[in-house]
Amino acid sequence: MKIPETFAPKSWYQTDDPTNVRLYELRQTFALFKRDEEGAMTILTLFIFLFMLVMAGLGIDTMRHEMNRAKLQATLDSAVLAGAGAATAPDAEAVVKDYFAKAGMADKLTDISEGDIQMTLNTSSVSASASFTMDTYLMKLSGVEQLSSSAEATAEMRVPKLEIVLVLDVSGSMANNSKIGNLKTAANAFIDKVMASWRSRPGSTVMSIVPFSTSVTPSDGIFKVLAVGEDHTYSNCLYLEENDYTHPSLATGSSSNSSGQNLKQAIYTSMYGGFDDLNSVWRSCYTDEYFQILPYSIDKNVLHAKINSLQAAGNTSTDQGIKYGSALLHPDWREVSSSLIADGVVDASQVNVPADYDEPETLKIMIVMGDGENTTTHFFNKMPSEFRGANSDLHLVTHQFMKFEYAYEKRNRDAKFSSLEYEAYCADSNWVCKYEAYGPLKSAYYLEDPDPTDRDGDGIKDVFYNIEKNRWLSANEFNDLSDDIGFVSSEQVSWETAWGLMSPHYYGEITENWQPWNDYRYAEQITGATKNSRMDNVCTAAKTAGAIIYTIGFEIAEGGVAETALESCASSNSHYYRVEGLDITDAFGSIAGNVQALRLTQ
Repeated sequence: MKIPETFAPKSWYQTDDPTNVRLYELRQTFALFKRDEEGAMTILTLFIFLFMLVMAGLGIDTMRHEMNRAKLQATLDSAVLAGAGAATAPDAEAVVKDYFAKAGMADKLTDISEGDIQMTLNTSSVSASASFTMDTYLMKLSGVEQLSSSAEATAEMRVPKLEIVLVLDVSGSMANNSKIGNLKTAANAFIDKVMASWRSRPGSTVMSIVPFSTSVTPSDGIFKVLAVGEDHTYSNCLYLEENDYTHPSLATGSSSNSSGQNLKQAIYTSMYGGFDDLNSVWRSCYTDEYFQILPYSIDKNVLHAKINSLQAAGNTSTDQGIKYGSALLHPDWREVSSSLIADGVVDASQVNVPADYDEPETLKIMIVMGDGENTTTHFFNKMPSEFRGANSDLHLVTHQFMKFEYAYEKRNRDAKFSSLEYEAYCADSNWVCKYEAYGPLKSAYYLEDPDPTDRDGDGIKDVFYNIEKNRWLSANEFNDLSDDIGFVSSEQVSWETAWGLMSPHYYGEITENWQPWNDYRYAEQITGATKNSRMDNVCTAAKTAGAIIYTIGFEIAEGGVAETALESCASSNSHYYRVEGLDITDAFGSIAGNVQALRLTQ
């Protein structure tokens, strides 16, 4: 075979060596292959395929890694957020672990160490971390056998502390139509809902209860702290002045609202009633424990007991109820709460209650429930008054039974005769008798008639009425009491003391002098209209200070005076509820829901 000159080097032109021919053919084939475009594409395609295979493996493993990381982070975020809502640190840790266990990632959670969970009264912070490692599928081809990742999360929850005051109408009309029972059901459900909420850690909700009817009765612990001019020991009710309703606190003598003068104690009496038996319906102040204010409680059992003890009696003074409710929310009353803590009445954790109004982590809520219009309250005329102050017409004579011990003649002191027949010699001026006090002191009240008359026709005016024995004495007979054996003392008690034992009506019946009755009945009155004005003033003062007020009109006339006053007192139209019968439970439930929602949005 002769090699063509076109393809062969010149050195091959002169030979037909078979070996050279074969080399020539291979070389020619290779040259042709190099010039063939389809061969080039095959190599490129193979290269691209290999590249895509590596990239696909990278994408799949990366996607798996990201999905696991996102799931881990989402579980961690949910776990710490739920844990921050737990009541205690151990509960918070248990919640976090439970979230990971239910997600099938318990082994991914890093051990929670001391300091990861911080709990205070109304704040909580929960931190946790987790990590995972996964085997790769296709990235192994490039030498990457495993991928790993870690996550951290912290959740902080700030739940504002709640200071709540329930101002509840317990006037006589609440005894009608099962209203007092329906109120108890509604109020107890409210307490359970607010106090038992997972958002309400123990101690983060403090609640006071103010029952009101004719007046409001401060507890002994509250009364002793207030700067009060005490005139008697029958009750703790106060006589509030017009100015007391223009500010949200109730001056305690040390507050900025104090005028430097003591608060006035209201006279305790009743328009009707017998001696030492004042008619409960007409009492000026209800002293029973269930009528007293329950201040600053964090114990729902104590709150339930208070609600369950309520009874209905008396007239209506919604203005006073709101006044005390506003005072219980005002920081001036930390003086009161501090004293109650020292007495063991209020839990020591409430040392900063009531909080300042600008404290961002405290909500102050007042709920006012009323079932009717304010009514007129009666008082004796202000001082100076004929029927106020010292030296009333009531006298207290105290004596003690004396047992005859012995008698002797003045000329013979050594001859003592203890036989009872010798007691007859005591009237003889030549004899001396000795007696021994025996038994407890005895007291008797005598009511003096300032305008005495001869009632029995014996020509002698009857001046002093022995209340115990129901008989009249002349002035001389009364004066002779001091000469009796066993006489201890005679005291003309104050009018404030006297009115705590007898009603003006009783005084008029005995003496036929009706001047005190007319004074009490007509001279000094606080009408329903005046109470409505005072109510509006103190509601405005409390709202301006920062209190949120809900009001409930319970079976009242639509559009009437009572509803107008309660609507005006509420923080807004949506804060007022008008209910009938058992619907009062729904009203309290709605308020509880609103309070909880408000708590979360603050």
